[in-house]
Amino acid sequence: MKAIILARVSTEEQKEAGNSLPAQIARLKNYCTAKKFPIVQTFSFDESAYKNKRDEFDKILEYLKSHKEKFAVCFDKVDRFSRNVFDKRVAALYDLAIQDRIELHFVSDNLIVTPDISAAEKFHFGINLGLAKYYSDAISDNVKRAYEQKLRNGEWINKAYIGYRNVTREDGAKDVVIDEERGFLLKKIFELYATGNYSMKKLANEMKERGLTNYPSGLPVSTSQIEQILKNPFYYGVLLRMSMTKLLKIIKQTSKGFLWNTKNIRKLMEVSILPQIS
Repeated sequence: MKAIILARVSTEEQKEAGNSLPAQIARLKNYCTAKKFPIVQTFSFDESAYKNKRDEFDKILEYLKSHKEKFAVCFDKVDRFSRNVFDKRVAALYDLAIQDRIELHFVSDNLIVTPDISAAEKFHFGINLGLAKYYSDAISDNVKRAYEQKLRNGEWINKAYIGYRNVTREDGAKDVVIDEERGFLLKKIFELYATGNYSMKKLANEMKERGLTNYPSGLPVSTSQIEQILKNPFYYGVLLRMSMTKLLKIIKQTSKGFLWNTKNIRKLMEVSILPQIS
């Protein structure tokens, strides 16, 4: 039987020598040599097993479906297969194995999925998938908690909105400040729209004429961006994050620190563009 070997890492694991791509490939090659499986394809990629768009896995499925011969598809562990039990690719490969069109080999887990797989082995496979998903969910939870704490501390965790710049404070924390070169143009967007004489498209054209561009692409702002800017409460000092309203320390200043102030926000509320301030 010919073999296809697959090695996968996600970003947080690249530095772990035992899970690195070369380490996985070496184990898989040794396994195929011992089993006398000639290797016809090697797939090696770095991407999250939680991403909906997994191009490499799609290529593997297409390759398997386009060949009538039976292959041994070899992974290092079940968690290299996927960390999402709901991924349709998991079901597709598992079904191919149960239909005896391929065999799934998980080398380090000492597990092979074939039509003759026992109930205990199915249980083993399911438990490993569940544990892989739990591990990935736990990482996600930890990241979210870290982000929430940074927000409570008044730190910025994303790319700055247009009209602001990302900076690093003296204490090493990330923050945003008004972009002196473009901030005044953002204020002008609100001023012009508040007159009631500008549509989103007309505003986008006006800002293009005034030289407002995206950084670092240099492309002019689009009509949809103009609408997003007008609806974004951050521009009047409120950050919406994870279904919670949080006030950043940066906007606990006088109106000098804002691109827009409360008086003008009230004016905009008359045209129902921004959410009400409670």
